[in-house]
Formats: sequence, structure tokens, C-alpha cells
Amino acid sequence: MKKLTLLFGAFLCASMFTFGQVQEGDIKIFQQLFGTEKAAMVKQYMNLTPQQDSLFWKVYDAYEAQRLELGKRRIRLVENYANSIMSLSADKATEMVNEANAIDVEFKKLQKTYYKKMSKTIGEVKAAQFYQFEGYLNNVINLSIQENIPFVGEIELMFKK
Repeated sequence: MKKLTLLFGAFLCASMFTFGQVQEGDIKIFQQLFGTEKAAMVKQYMNLTPQQDSLFWKVYDAYEAQRLELGKRRIRLVENYANSIMSLSADKATEMVNEANAIDVEFKKLQKTYYKKMSKTIGEVKAAQFYQFEGYLNNVINLSIQENIPFVGEIELMFKK
């Protein structure tokens, strides 16, 4: 799990603070690497029966396709913040807070939708297990972002000292 967090944090920091802009290709490569690691962790964590396994991955792939779009939005939001950090206006701050909230709400809706779908295919308990795991990973990613970017106003305070 730490490997995943470090990979994510390193990607974000390197992409935004070194190169200034995250390219679509960078996002795709990162998401492929993250997706491969994540799928292996999900497989191990879920410990599905052979029958559940064949049903689960079809639903999981559909879920992941939608989650990846939210991931792109989150990466773009962090990039936007990194590019605006030295001149953050009230309007830009509100825009970014609204986008962050929209991403969070859409992620929860996605989880709820796929909990229902997975409940029908692998049962409620296994679906809840996946729901919890996804929530955990989302929290790890959010924490990694928070640990790797300065808070609003933090850079200005550093320059005043």
C-alpha cells in the first residue's frame, strides 16, 4: 500500500512542480501503472471464489473506466492549483473548491451505483468489502495529495519569514 501512495505522490509532484503541466499521455501512463498495481491488490484483498471472480472483474472494469475519468479530473484540479498557487484569486479558489466537491460527490455516487451492481453479482458482503477498500484507497490518494502540495497561503508565509 505504501508503494502505491509513494508512486502517486511522486508522480504528482514531479509532473506539476517539475514540468509545470501534466500531459494527457502522462496521466494515461500513470493510470495504467496505478491500475495494474491496484488490480493486483484488489484481487488479493477480495479473495473471491472462482465463480465470484469471473463475475466481479466484468463489473470492476466498468467501474474503473468511470473512476479513471474522475481521477483525471482530480489530477487536472491539482495541476490547476499548482499553476495558480502564487496568484490565487477568490473566483479561482471558489472554482477549485466547487470542482473538488463535485469530484467527491461523483465518486460517492459511483461507489453507491457499483455497490448495488456488485451486490447482485458477488453478494452484499463482498460488495461492501470492495466499497470499503475503494474508500480506503481514495483516502490514501487524498492524503498523498495533501502531503505533497502546499496549503493555500503557505508559500506566501514562507516568503514573509
